[in-house]
Amino acid sequence: MSLAAITRDRIPPGFFGPGLRGTVTSYCQLLAGTAGRVGLQAVYFFVLANTLSLSAMGIFASVSAAGLMLASFSGLGFGSLAFRAAASRRRLLGRYMGLFFGLLCFTAPLGVLIALPFYHPLFAHAISLPAFIDILLVEMVVWRIVELFTTVHNGMGDFTAGSMTITAASAIRAGGAVLFAFLGDGGIEQWAIFYAVANVAALVTVWFWLRPAVTPRWSTRLLRGRLKEGLMFAVSYFALNAQGQIDKLIVLSLTNAKFAGVYAIATRIIDFTAVPFRSFYTLYTRKLFGEGRKTGNALARTLTVEGAILGLSTLAFVGLTATLWLWPDLLGPNVAIAAQLFAPMLIVPALRNLMEFHGELFFVHGRMAARAAVAVGLVCVNGAALALLLSRTTDLLQVGLGLSLIHLLLYLMSPGEEIRMPLCHLVASKPGRRWRSSLKMVSSNRPCAGLTPDTLRRFSHRRPFSMASSTASPDAPPRSPSCHSLLSPVPPMAIRP
Repeated sequence: MSLAAITRDRIPPGFFGPGLRGTVTSYCQLLAGTAGRVGLQAVYFFVLANTLSLSAMGIFASVSAAGLMLASFSGLGFGSLAFRAAASRRRLLGRYMGLFFGLLCFTAPLGVLIALPFYHPLFAHAISLPAFIDILLVEMVVWRIVELFTTVHNGMGDFTAGSMTITAASAIRAGGAVLFAFLGDGGIEQWAIFYAVANVAALVTVWFWLRPAVTPRWSTRLLRGRLKEGLMFAVSYFALNAQGQIDKLIVLSLTNAKFAGVYAIATRIIDFTAVPFRSFYTLYTRKLFGEGRKTGNALARTLTVEGAILGLSTLAFVGLTATLWLWPDLLGPNVAIAAQLFAPMLIVPALRNLMEFHGELFFVHGRMAARAAVAVGLVCVNGAALALLLSRTTDLLQVGLGLSLIHLLLYLMSPGEEIRMPLCHLVASKPGRRWRSSLKMVSSNRPCAGLTPDTLRRFSHRRPFSMASSTASPDAPPRSPSCHSLLSPVPPMAIRP
């Protein structure tokens, strides 16, 4: 889950100061909150990238990618629902967390069973089965619980505890990598042991000192009511994870472990360029939420933001490429080999950052189904194009140029829905347009006796959007809900997936 997705709903009031000064201050606050974690992740990555051999790095990155994709279904999506409960319905948070932990006991062994058919054709020659399962369980269970605690803290508005949770866990994991560099033999088998011990130590630390003050409770009724919604979150999250992870498995299956290691190092360094922009996404998407219906210039402003992301991403990556060209061994010998891909891939970081920005816009406009559909389409196109490219050549220069063309194609597929969003947003905000078909069922002045139970469950959770509800006396007797109060249009900014 991105920083924008974690924090956008619980930024304290007054977070946006007046004018440019307030915006810059807010951006610096968000960026400072992630700087420590990113620094620890960089230490962890560069130590590991130059301790493991390229072949071992390729195997580990591929197994980890498989674990991250399977982790999307950990808890069947109730981790995401727990974040939403922490942000809006805190009394239900313990039940959502109880369902997450209970379902985690079901999804973890199921994920291992799903991964086993892929072990023999892809990994059996390079890693033992216990080490393979070890890495999978770390991604699907251990680190997923750490992420849950972080998102729950942020959902409750306790950003300090959320930052401390992920920072402490990242520090312990980075310490495990440094310890492995001094004591390990550089092999994947021994690293799997260090990796498991470091992550379990991180979880134990977080569990005893930084766990949210909530008692998990199982609720069968809540499970039946929210299972479908949780699965929708899980599928959407899987599609987004697969967009950035499945390429590692494709590279390993069509080339070799050494090439997969080079590719994994290059793509991970490219991912680091997105960190400063994720803080900006939080500010921009929060601004769109606050504007509500005032979206007349949203398209022009969004295109301006895209231009800034394109320019700054390219400039930063050109600077990194030039630095490594002048001092090739600055980040280690393995990174120096992977740096051969950087020059022909100069536009790839910008295009990846733009596609991530498009994903944030889907969330802003409440189009999670469209977001998942677009992500699945991009995954299919990316996988097919990458497989075609690698079946023809494994030369680093040609592969880099081919990856640039693939990402350009993916970018051109990505913004079509986003360009229509402002128009859809304005149309949806017109009174009576959204629920016109439902209003034909019964008169708006009658009680809702004519509505079916399914329709009542669909609309009864929405807050009526009317001046009368805000000005009613607190001593007034309760009234029978009318169809007008239940079906009145909800402002777009209040719509949540």
